[in-house]
Amino acid sequence: MSDRIDRLVPTDHIKVELTIRLGRATLTVAELSALGPDDVLTLDREIGDGVEICVGDRVVAQGVLVGDGPDDRLSVRITDPADAA
Repeated sequence: MSDRIDRLVPTDHIKVELTIRLGRATLTVAELSALGPDDVLTLDREIGDGVEICVGDRVVAQGVLVGDGPDDRLSVRITDPADAA
């Protein structure tokens, strides 16, 4: 079936936007409006938990943040691909 789809739609040209989720925090509107420089938000994940790589709301992989991208950009290294996520 995949071969049929590839012939109908060239999948190598379809772009998908990924979102990297670090974690979540819940604040009241008052707490949010009171945030300022140097405030710290505590997320619901531990540092060693890594990040979730998502397409829409679906987690497709797990990863860790790294700093080895071009021009010192923040990057994500895949640790567990889609089949394991």
